[in-house]
Amino acid sequence: MFRNISQILEMKKKAAEMKANLEAITISENTSGITVECNGNRKILAIYIDENQLNNKSKLEDNMVLAINKALESSEKASFSQIGAMTGGMEGLAGLFSK
Repeated sequence: MFRNISQILEMKKKAAEMKANLEAITISENTSGITVECNGNRKILAIYIDENQLNNKSKLEDNMVLAINKALESSEKASFSQIGAMTGGMEGLAGLFSK
């Protein structure tokens, strides 16, 4: 598949660049008074909780799950979009950069 080491090194360099670009993407999603921020690599950066959410523990837990899942879903869409743009539409390469 690869004809020489320089091709492998070039792909490794591009993968590192892509990962750095995904780190720079910040996604913010708000669900029921809970805001979750994550990056394009699907890492949670911050969680902000409205004080009104603190009165009901089970509702807070449910809303946290919803907010986190929504933020991670948006992050995944943004990262696949970025990867598609960087790879020139070769979506098959996107799997190389997922967890």
